[in-house]
Amino acid sequence: MSRRVRSYVWGGVAGIFCLVLGIVTAISVSDFLNFVAWGTIGVLSFTFISCLLLKNNFIGDMVLEIFSWGFIRMPGLIFTLDLDGIIWLITVKLALFVLGIALALVCGLFGVILGMLLSLFVYPYALYKNIKYGEDAESVDL
Repeated sequence: MSRRVRSYVWGGVAGIFCLVLGIVTAISVSDFLNFVAWGTIGVLSFTFISCLLLKNNFIGDMVLEIFSWGFIRMPGLIFTLDLDGIIWLITVKLALFVLGIALALVCGLFGVILGMLLSLFVYPYALYKNIKYGEDAESVDL
């Protein structure tokens, strides 16, 4: 199966999932804005997943680069070898661990949201490159 067909299928699955979720929430809450919001997220998820699967654009690299911002090296700690020092070490290490995970999740979410927004504009060019140049369109610049 070609990348274009995979991008249609998996992007369509994500888009339809968001649309169905929007229909269900709009019916249960009786609010049309929920449907509009989930429909917009469905379109953005279709273009985002399609751009990732076509692999002839910068969206995937950008998301990974932004996600890598969240993985930082925490500082080393100096502590004493009594009970208070060891308890302090364990609590500070756990707090820094939780802070590191939270930072990675925030950066990952920021990368995905930015990737979804930019993929709306990049997808037509990525599809054009895939149709015109085929599967080896990774090395072609427009």
